[in-house]
Amino acid sequence: YTISQPPVLGGLLGIFGKIIKRGKLIYNIQDFNPEQVMAVSFTNNKFILGTMMMLDKFSCKAADKVIVVGRDMIDTLKKRFENNKMPVYAHINNWINEKEIIPLPKSDHKVKDFKEKYGIKDKFVIMYSGNIGLYYDLLEIQKIIAEFKDCKDVVFAFVGQGSVLEEMKYYKDQNNVDNIVFIPYQNKEDLVYSLNAGDVHFVVNAKGIKGVSVPSKLYGVMAAGKPVLGILEEGSEARLIVEEADCGVVAEPGDYKAVREIIQYYIDHRSDEEINEMGVRGRQFLDDNLTRDVSIHKYAKEILSIERG
Repeated sequence: YTISQPPVLGGLLGIFGKIIKRGKLIYNIQDFNPEQVMAVSFTNNKFILGTMMMLDKFSCKAADKVIVVGRDMIDTLKKRFENNKMPVYAHINNWINEKEIIPLPKSDHKVKDFKEKYGIKDKFVIMYSGNIGLYYDLLEIQKIIAEFKDCKDVVFAFVGQGSVLEEMKYYKDQNNVDNIVFIPYQNKEDLVYSLNAGDVHFVVNAKGIKGVSVPSKLYGVMAAGKPVLGILEEGSEARLIVEEADCGVVAEPGDYKAVREIIQYYIDHRSDEEINEMGVRGRQFLDDNLTRDVSIHKYAKEILSIERG
């Protein structure tokens, strides 16, 4: 069993393991590469991209089963092999430990301590928690957020590290956006408190990521019982889940007018029970469909089907 990390190499390591152990191989694709590299224009070198594609397709073909973590990723796999025999595949969602990440009341003392520590106490907190990197269009989203800088009782909290963090800090300082707060990554045991400190959570992927990866941060937001402010392509796995769970409001990546309107919606309706109910529905959907036990049972079924085959 191998996963697609590091990109391409993860699959090749699985092939070596299959040969050495003379066993079966399951290749779990968390992110498609080079498709992810191409989506964010990280490089346009045709030789590099072509070599990556050739090697990862070889890993897919060598696997006895390919497992993808989103329904939209099935289409990407089919596109790779549209004129050739498809690998045997299955779709199994990722998960979060729903017993560790749970909804907590605003009165929880550790949640209150977290807000006090980072200066977001007594604010309506719209949070982004995760990698502050290339795949999330955060620099453009920050420009929309800057339009709300006069909302003194609203704060936008970015929790994490990443390649665009310094550029975002620079933009904040240059434009005097005082209601943006940057918070470092939290220890795993403290994640439940940071997630519960947000009233609404961004779940974002940049345009072109549909079918390539699934933002795992969605599971944490749902586990904490918080509503989603989604910026996700139509038909992407994360958007399908938000729509099926009815746990948030979603805009297309690049539709900054819609993003602005959703932010305004949440600010205007922050005291409405409907906002709270979105988070409750998200948690219930996760409990019914996206727990660790549900996914592990699916993995067991797929592994056993290979053995029996």
